[in-house]
Amino acid sequence: MSTTGENYLKAIFFLEETATSVTVSAVAEKIQNSPASASDMLRRLYEKGLIEDKNNITLTDQGSFLAKLIIRKHRLWETFLVETLNFKWDEVHTIAEQLEHVQSSLFRERLERFLEYPERDPHVDPIPDKDGNFPN
Repeated sequence: MSTTGENYLKAIFFLEETATSVTVSAVAEKIQNSPASASDMLRRLYEKGLIEDKNNITLTDQGSFLAKLIIRKHRLWETFLVETLNFKWDEVHTIAEQLEHVQSSLFRERLERFLEYPERDPHVDPIPDKDGNFPN
């Protein structure tokens, strides 16, 4: 999956949690892209079976799972940056946005083990486990 595709899945996931419906224009605004570009990417996500509908957008089970894994990587990176490299919690988001796209599952597993399997990031947001489940 491309970095752009991952960003779209994550944006849709967060919009599903806060909006009554997820539209092309809402996704475009969240991604800070044009509606035409958003529509094109949404078509590709639909063709890959990651969203249900290209207009009233909802993630499929597979799309939701992938979005949670991206969120997981992002929050693990934020935790690493704060706990290991002594960044301040308000400095890590932009860096984690870049690092969340590392594809190596071995690297991700070792990062999580190094961090001793945290359940919350420095912002106290829950970190989903490898199965996409959020802690209580």
